[in-house]
Amino acid sequence: MTVAPPKVVPIVDGHTDVLLDLLHPNRNPGRDFFARGAAGHVDLPRLREGGIGAALLACFVPDDDVANGRALIETLRMVDLFRRLVAEGDGRVTHVFDPAGLRACLDDGVFGAILHYEGADALDPDLAVLRLSYDLGLRSLGLVWSRPNAFAQGVGPQDTGQGLTGAGRDLVRACNEMGVLLDVSHLNDAGFWDVVETTTRPIVASHSNSKAISPHPRNLSDDQIRAIAENGGLLGLNFAIGFLWPDMGQRTDLPLDLMVDHVAHVADLVGIEHVAIGSDYDGARVPDAVADASQIGRLVEHLRLRDFTEPDIAAICHGNWLRVFDAVWR
Repeated sequence: MTVAPPKVVPIVDGHTDVLLDLLHPNRNPGRDFFARGAAGHVDLPRLREGGIGAALLACFVPDDDVANGRALIETLRMVDLFRRLVAEGDGRVTHVFDPAGLRACLDDGVFGAILHYEGADALDPDLAVLRLSYDLGLRSLGLVWSRPNAFAQGVGPQDTGQGLTGAGRDLVRACNEMGVLLDVSHLNDAGFWDVVETTTRPIVASHSNSKAISPHPRNLSDDQIRAIAENGGLLGLNFAIGFLWPDMGQRTDLPLDLMVDHVAHVADLVGIEHVAIGSDYDGARVPDAVADASQIGRLVEHLRLRDFTEPDIAAICHGNWLRVFDAVWR
């Protein structure tokens, strides 16, 4: 008897940094989003091969541009690039604004691009840029990268231990009202708990792992994971090797079983509905076993080997992201 291969489950990837490479070709020469290549982790052919039907594409501003007062212009350059990719995709890429649009992408095989700011460095305290960004399609916001800004503190070496500023709390409330998803990856502990206290809608840690397995500062404690679950949010598994190894090492021969350990820990702690995928492709060193977007299916197969059911896998791959977007987006 011939056994049918497992069904390919569409994946929503909660975090990828491909826009930065495409905006600055010298970072990783030879990138073309529409042609399969060996540079970096992500292009449209490899996304399709891996079954990634949609992803949050991050607009990240490097330290030098922030220091030189270029955070806003560099963010807008990435938004322009994002919109040009959609326009030049000839129907292969669509800008996702709402849950219905995301579901259509997963059903129809058109890649869904979701606009995300990785850090609020470009925003003003009056939030005019936030409102304009929403009109441009922003649907997800990380309050910080690993550095301080006008709204919060990151987990980096400049962390003073302070939580959200008054402007930061106003930003959380504005995002709740507008329907912009709040991402607490990169926040320091005090800021995390301030967001939990302030928000009225689910929050996510789009690309963070379990601190109980790997004590990296960017990972979350069990108490933080419980708080996200109680809020109705989720944690997206980050593929960065330093966030996966128990010793925070940089060896790329990381076994897929260890990645599944992080998923299983969150699922056992708070339930399968609170864990998803947030690869950090093009923003981190990743395991050889999932070396680019085309190979992400290997992780899905290891979930099956660990006796995760097909409904569990569908939830991890896309269902949990859809549930959160349903609760947050307007």
